[in-house]
Amino acid sequence: MTPDRQTTLQDLRRLLPAALFAGLVGGGLLVVLQTYVHTWCRGGIACYNHGLFDGIDTFQGLVLGILALLLAGMLPAALQREGGMKRDFAVLAGGTAGFTAFLVLEMYSMVTSVFGHGYAAGLSDVLSLAHETLANLFLPLLAIGLAMAALAALGAFVVSFIRERAAGPSEGAAASRLLLCSTAAIILVIVVLPPLAAHAMLGAGMIDVNPGTAMVMTTVSAERTAPDAIVLTVEDAPPASVLDPGAPFSVLMNGVDVSDASACAASGFAATVDPPGGLEAARGSEAAWTGVGASNNGTPVDVVVTAHGADGSEIIVLSLII
Repeated sequence: MTPDRQTTLQDLRRLLPAALFAGLVGGGLLVVLQTYVHTWCRGGIACYNHGLFDGIDTFQGLVLGILALLLAGMLPAALQREGGMKRDFAVLAGGTAGFTAFLVLEMYSMVTSVFGHGYAAGLSDVLSLAHETLANLFLPLLAIGLAMAALAALGAFVVSFIRERAAGPSEGAAASRLLLCSTAAIILVIVVLPPLAAHAMLGAGMIDVNPGTAMVMTTVSAERTAPDAIVLTVEDAPPASVLDPGAPFSVLMNGVDVSDASACAASGFAATVDPPGGLEAARGSEAAWTGVGASNNGTPVDVVVTAHGADGSEIIVLSLII
């Protein structure tokens, strides 16, 4: 075997583990940025149905996605200690990392779709959803995956270019790691700065928001935690000045008022409410309905939740058959 061919095989052997690791990091970062960090940063302003906030949110998510993919592509090349890999191998590693990040994101989406509704589910349900998704959306998903791979490959190309242009291997490695850390720092700034600016604008009264429109973005989720138990959770809610703090959410199940324990008893609905006062008008509040009336014995339960505004207005914030 010639020395050049041996070197090529060595590069390929260290390419795959580094690329897969970078893809897992990039995919995990995308999941965290688009779900948990997004919810944590915008929890206090997501309830405001305002065009400016929606535009900032969309732009922020797009920029963070691009930067996360560039970061994933940079990792395999930037973390090489000596000399780095050849540019074509670096670009291949970046593209592999980007496509792996896409697969991680899609797998997370499928798993949460199957297991996020409280139903008993298994691996077969995930595989069935994957089959249906590929059968119906193969070409769009392939295009998205290739676009994500291209962005990550661009990040790898930039790093390899910097390392080749540096005065020596040590300088190139230092410069590439500086670029990697700078990208991570920019991601952190973009995560935190827009929500902070939005909160500051609201606090200073720079944005006039109609309380009635804020109610539109009230979010209540429903989960079946047992065959005879339904739990409602307030994910997002406007401040107390918008929702009536003295009026809990109105809850109907199969057309019957079950808003609290008294309403259940009066209507004869066979279920208990915990807490007895029902679902409070506050973000993070939770209430459970347990009993025969909430059971799904082949016939799902129709759940409707209505929010009450401080100005007397009402809006349906959840209508779900579970």
